[in-house]
Parts: sequence; structure tokens; C-alpha cells
Amino acid sequence: MKKGFLIVLLCVLIGSVFSREIPEPLQGIWEGKDRFYFFENTSDDKNPEFVLVLKEYYGWYYDRAAEPASYNEIEARTPNAATHKDPEIIPYTITQLDAAYQITINHSTHHHDITTFAIVDDKIYLNPYTLVDAGPSTGSGTTDIGSGTTDLSLRVERSNQRLYRRYQHSLGFLMYEQATDQNISLLILDGDKYYDVRYWLTDMDYSEGLVSFKYHDDSYMVPKHLFADGQNYSCVSGRSKKVRNTMPPFELDKTNFFFNDDQSVLITETTPYLTKVKDAATIQALLKIVKEANARRKPDPEPIFPVKLPKFPGEE
Repeated sequence: MKKGFLIVLLCVLIGSVFSREIPEPLQGIWEGKDRFYFFENTSDDKNPEFVLVLKEYYGWYYDRAAEPASYNEIEARTPNAATHKDPEIIPYTITQLDAAYQITINHSTHHHDITTFAIVDDKIYLNPYTLVDAGPSTGSGTTDIGSGTTDLSLRVERSNQRLYRRYQHSLGFLMYEQATDQNISLLILDGDKYYDVRYWLTDMDYSEGLVSFKYHDDSYMVPKHLFADGQNYSCVSGRSKKVRNTMPPFELDKTNFFFNDDQSVLITETTPYLTKVKDAATIQALLKIVKEANARRKPDPEPIFPVKLPKFPGEE
């Protein structure tokens, strides 16, 4: 393998080893339309486990689907048709990118799932684009990987254009492994337009070099490869130095996306995946939410046929 790929792989492994601590913005209870998550940082928690509560039966019952076994001592589980007597035990790790995060959910020894997300204003957004600069974005997303990236940042600054890259597409923090993307994209933002550069899955050795992207009078330098969640993607064939079959630009419609404060993250999926529950940041608070929800009684359904009361003589 080439040296650049080995450096990227090493960065990924180092990131996994030293990312046991849960970032402060992520800590607490998060609610989605059909689930809750809980993230807690404790000094003795070297291998955190997934905490997931599912809103079953159209939201009328909350199932403690995944949690550490020790939570049963805090609040006893109630085994029934929806809640198993033993929870799923799913370890995970958090890796921090420059301006976003990745959660790696380990389903088994050889199967895991990586989801990239961003936190903006106490909301979690899936599948963000991250800014390509002198830091991580041409490689694994975790560290500066060489002079090729620095050259790219200088070119970006001189041409007054910005590049944003994507990672594997994810549907969320799920309890099953998701499919590997065959393509990911890189956006070239330039004034009131942008180009969408396609990168496809390849078995080529990773290279941190740059290639040219040209369309009519527009010319840019973009990464030859993007390394995303253990997979290598390329925008050129073989040893080519030029992106082929370039497509026309799109108009930059700012109603379809937004940036974080320093514009290091671009978010196109503008509906939040999760929203932080305010004034409730402990497992006791989450278990209280579950207990109160499960104490509700669903109203009786309306009768299938209209109810007609008997009429007696003299009644209209």
C-alpha cells in the first residue's frame, strides 16, 4: 500500500483509541420522532454502551431497547411484548472531526456502522459536508495528512473558493449495519454557483495528491481521492490528473442548506435528526420520561358502527 493510505489508516485507528470521552455538546438526552438517545461521560466508562429508547406502538409505549445491564439496578425493566427482559448491549465510540463528529456503532467483531453528524444549536444533523482546508478533509477526516492538503488550502485561499466533502450516507444511529455507498460527493462553492464532483468507490491505493477540475473557463484543484469510513473513493481513472466528464454548475440556492457559525460545516439535510431535551441530562431523567409515558392509557377507539340509542314512545 502507499504511504499516504497507511498514514490515513493510522489516524483512524488512533482516533478510535483516544475518542472514548463523550464530547460535552453531545452529552445528555436527545429526542427524535420515534426514539430517544442518551450520552453520558463518566470517568470509569472506558467502553461506553449504546442507550436507545424506541417509541413503539405509534409512540404510546417506550421500549428500553439498548442500554448497559447496570441500568436495571437504577430502574427495573418491565419485560413484555415490546420490551425484552435483557437489553441489547452495543458498544460504540465517538470520533471528533474538525467541526463534526462520527459515531462508530459496533454490532459485532467484524461488523460496525459509522455515522457522520454535526451539532448546531442543540440539534443533531445527519450527513453534513465538512470544509476541506489544511486539516483533515482530503483524508480520513481526523488529522493533517501531508503537504498535498496544505497545497490545496493555499489554492483555495488564492482562488476565493471553498470545497466541502461528504462521508458515507447514513439514516441515523441504528442498531443494524447500513449499506456502503458506491459514490460520495465533493462540492466546489464559487460565488453564486457550485459544482458537485462525484467520487466513486475504488480498490485503488489511496493517494493524497490533487487533480484538476475544469469546466469551460472555471478551473479548480480537488483531491484525487477521498477516504470515507474505511473506504477509498476516486474522482479520476487510474493515473489521470484530470477529472473527466465534468458537469455544469448548479445555482447556489441558500434556502436548501445552511452553515454552522464558522462555516466549517455545510448542512443540506436541514430537518434535524435529534433535538436535545432541555433541563434533563441524566439517566434518571430519561427513565422517568419512560416510566411516565408507559403509565399513560390510550383512549378507547371509536366504535366501528355508530351507536344508536333506543327511542321510546313520545320521544322524537
